[in-house]
Amino acid sequence: MTPGVLFLCVANSARSQLAEGLARARFGERVRVQSAGSRPSRVNPWAAAAMQEAGIDISAQRSKSVDEIDPTTVDLVVTLCAEEVCPVFAHPVRRLHWPLRDPATGGLAEFRATRDAIAARLDAIEATLAMPAGVAIAPAHGDDRAELEALLAACELPADGLDDAFPHGFAIARLGGRIAGAAGVERWGEHALLRSVAVVPELRAHHLGAALVADRLAWARTRALDGDPPAVASISLLTSEAAAFFARLGFEAISRDALPAPLAASQQLSGACCTRAHAMRLRR
Repeated sequence: MTPGVLFLCVANSARSQLAEGLARARFGERVRVQSAGSRPSRVNPWAAAAMQEAGIDISAQRSKSVDEIDPTTVDLVVTLCAEEVCPVFAHPVRRLHWPLRDPATGGLAEFRATRDAIAARLDAIEATLAMPAGVAIAPAHGDDRAELEALLAACELPADGLDDAFPHGFAIARLGGRIAGAAGVERWGEHALLRSVAVVPELRAHHLGAALVADRLAWARTRALDGDPPAVASISLLTSEAAAFFARLGFEAISRDALPAPLAASQQLSGACCTRAHAMRLRR
């Protein structure tokens, strides 16, 4: 059965329309793609113009209410609201939250930036569809700190230098309101360090780790919106026991001497628990 993705925002006018068009072009018949909103209006002309520049025609798309969506056609809900309250989809599905500012207050340049940010995030969709239903992945908040530290301790992962990435660089996965996994990215100029990929034992065979990594890699690759850091040039990591797992996700072993020089500022590289860890870098 073809998996289904629903993109949600408030007006179903800009962000979710861009996401629907981009996802249809990316996945074709492999994924059923829909979009909706809690207060639908119309497809913003700037959204259509930005997509036309990318060679994608969304003139057949329309703004519609979330109440029109058949829940049996949805396996993953992606919410895109940042400053507003996102629509509710009260069904047991997988969930991703991409908080992107509404470009509707700007012009074509703002829509282009939002289009490109969404395009980079689409890399996480297929990995997320493989994780268990009911799991939600969203950016971390400050009040997640205690639960995150407890998860890292339970997984025997270091919390050294947590402030180098928390909360802005972390994603938290929850199932039934309880923390189920986490992953973080430290940003050092143009270079990034993937860290603290942790999943509760009972979900380690259910693709949650891969979904978290895909989410953080897509976030790190996102082109800059106004005020955001630029997309990274390289993504590296240190691991003691999970080299085979990360190799399946596109990382290759490298010498620690080959790590980008700016990463030397990370406490992960100098911590006692990581001195013998192996270095890996995402293949280009």
